[in-house]
Amino acid sequence: MTDHASRAREHRCDVLVIGSGAGGFATAITARKAGLDVLMVEKAPVFGGTTAISGGYIWIPGSSQAIAAGIADGPDTCRRYLREELGNDYDEAKVETYLTNGPRMVDFFVREIGVPFATTTMPDYHPGQPGALPHGRSLQAGPVKAGILGDQLHRLRPLPRELSLFGMGVSSGSDLSHFYKFGRSLRSTLRVGVLLAKYGYDVVRHGRGQDLVNGNALIARLARALFDMGTPLWTFAPASELIVENGRVVGAVVNRNGQAVRVLARRAVVLASGGFAQNVERRAAVYNHPARDDEHVSLTAPGNVGDGARMAESVGGSVASDIPNAGAWMPISRVPRPDGTFGAIIHSVNQGKPGMIAVLRSGRRFADESVSYHDFVERLVAHPDSGRPAGAFLICDQAAFAKYGLGYAKPFLPTRGLIRAGYLYKAETIAELAVTTGIDPDALGHTVADYNRHAAKGEDPEFGKGKSVYGHYLGDAGSPINPNVAPLDKGPFYAVWMHAGDIGNFAGIRTDENARVLRGDGSAVPGLFAVGNDMASVFRGRYPGGGSLIGPAMTFGFTAARFIAEEAPAP
Repeated sequence: MTDHASRAREHRCDVLVIGSGAGGFATAITARKAGLDVLMVEKAPVFGGTTAISGGYIWIPGSSQAIAAGIADGPDTCRRYLREELGNDYDEAKVETYLTNGPRMVDFFVREIGVPFATTTMPDYHPGQPGALPHGRSLQAGPVKAGILGDQLHRLRPLPRELSLFGMGVSSGSDLSHFYKFGRSLRSTLRVGVLLAKYGYDVVRHGRGQDLVNGNALIARLARALFDMGTPLWTFAPASELIVENGRVVGAVVNRNGQAVRVLARRAVVLASGGFAQNVERRAAVYNHPARDDEHVSLTAPGNVGDGARMAESVGGSVASDIPNAGAWMPISRVPRPDGTFGAIIHSVNQGKPGMIAVLRSGRRFADESVSYHDFVERLVAHPDSGRPAGAFLICDQAAFAKYGLGYAKPFLPTRGLIRAGYLYKAETIAELAVTTGIDPDALGHTVADYNRHAAKGEDPEFGKGKSVYGHYLGDAGSPINPNVAPLDKGPFYAVWMHAGDIGNFAGIRTDENARVLRGDGSAVPGLFAVGNDMASVFRGRYPGGGSLIGPAMTFGFTAARFIAEEAPAP
């Protein structure tokens, strides 16, 4: 090989970021703003990772936005909450970094980058804990026009059909509530009509919708900022191995356009490849329930197979496997597609609605359905009757189905195809539904009858559903008796099978409070950092509020970049 050819297959920068979710973008943008030369690489042909198909929330206590909204929050209040949440897993150094740098990170992206984060009405997930707040810690960036990305729009990870309506993204805020009231409220019906008409116009004129929402909007804003700073983002460019010289990580080998490129990073390599939730072997080894191919569903990006963990381990880094909940749990149903493949849809939105209960194959309930999705699955897999695969049926009557639908089945769309495909079960009576689904018929009949007897008064003495502020947030404020409780007494009846699934992993590469990768003996691997789902979570398997994945991802990406910028250059 000639010297010229060798140089042509090298790329030099200060910081190499591997992965393009929110954690990777936060690292790259912060480092570039500090004057460093940055390269971001992404193995998929599209950027955005799991963030791009998420709700886009970040859980950040004590933000300027909360203070401006008159919300009384501060480090001491949140410390109290997190000490209750984490117990013996409370890592003071990491928590202090998070509480200090989280608000700074938000201020940086609002003031310096122009990302309009704002507070939402979402409560903390455990409102009964000391230090919890009824709203204000979960922030979200607003919708944005797709044109912000110009000719780079085709590289933004699109929403899968199951997480959209006819391909249209639906804001997880007020627009979602309008869709639930479609046909029952004139205002909501008109709003949905306008949204669908505009979406149809955009598809005809531009080939896709032009209103980006949720995580898609957040990633679009971050990508625009990165591109405006002249920072390259290579897609379809997987990193295969780290380059080490004299005990320090100095770069990585990246496959670009079919050729191996030695990317040499003068300051640091940052692993932000999305974790290992799609790696069946890794997750089966650390998840607390059966998680082989057909036993578990992950909604993370398909390329999240543990590249970061593998590379970190290759240079002495260690992966935490002692986290109580290794995954960020979510009840998920597998949706059959016309081509024979399957998609996935989350049930966090309708599991707590009135007129719905979740039962095991035994026909028994196991939890308050209006708890957070993470807690719901945690209680599911802990039950001795959770089975293999671990899962449960979500059941409702016609009255609830007509208002809220059930998973991918929508009340305003035909359901016959979903019934034929085995996704949706429908029967005229509870007894017939039990036979159709294979649920114990006597137990299910007893469960529904007992539930209905109390639900008629808006009560759930077995699990206390309908008493939590967070549960009310998930429920229906217009329900006449209780936002979360109503009897199942108007046939026909419906059911959908939900798998124990995840939207990311809490287990990951061990790091210190500056996101430096740690060896088994606690020493740092020089030149190597990990953020996002590649990093073992500061929350150690607990889920304090909406945005507990993306919030730490962006905060520790911001923290890592500042540490790298302030550290003396490598010799």
